Amino acid sequence: MIQRIPGVHGAQAYLYVSGDDVAVIDPGYTGSYRAVLRFIREQGLEPTDIDSVILTHHHVDHAGTAFALCEATGARLAVHREDAPYLRAVRPRERMTFWGMADWLPARLASYIVSCANGELRLLEHGDAVAGLTVVHGPGHTPGSICLWSASESALFLGDVLNNERGLRTPPWTVNHSHSMAKLAPQRLRELRYERAFFGHGPAVLANADQRIRAFVGREV
Repeated sequence: MIQRIPGVHGAQAYLYVSGDDVAVIDPGYTGSYRAVLRFIREQGLEPTDIDSVILTHHHVDHAGTAFALCEATGARLAVHREDAPYLRAVRPRERMTFWGMADWLPARLASYIVSCANGELRLLEHGDAVAGLTVVHGPGHTPGSICLWSASESALFLGDVLNNERGLRTPPWTVNHSHSMAKLAPQRLRELRYERAFFGHGPAVLANADQRIRAFVGREV
């Protein structure tokens, strides 16, 4: 079962349930954990049923409420190893993109916008399995940007490796850590097979998603 979680601010958040695995993917901006908890209960689940909170990358519109959600549920937070340092109060300096401008904000304001909190993380690598999902590392948008592939659900969560707001496209250079790498990241998806694709921004593709994304990648190449 895959459901988009309503009421979350920022990127689109998803509830993923497959067998005994229950995960929340990209729970959104700071404060959005309340909407997540409300939706969990509406599904007949308890907050403690959530095993994992998984981030496709560290940007605050996806990750801002992650630690608060973990504290409320007891879930383990999972993020790619290369993005983990960006979730700390003392974090690597971003290049001067839209996100990098936050490094110039006053410390108190910056800590709210770009840093979640301290906490124990599960560090992910390409090919790892987490909550029944396979990690596909596609760096560029951030160093640790990932997609999450479910063979059992024939689905792919793309985070911001691709968006679907005005058709399929890679994120603009203004939000990418490395724009050249971000343009190449979707090539890592060419061998995967899945019927449905779920994006951080833009509507899901619910039929023949892998064919549409392979066609996009072929045009870009």
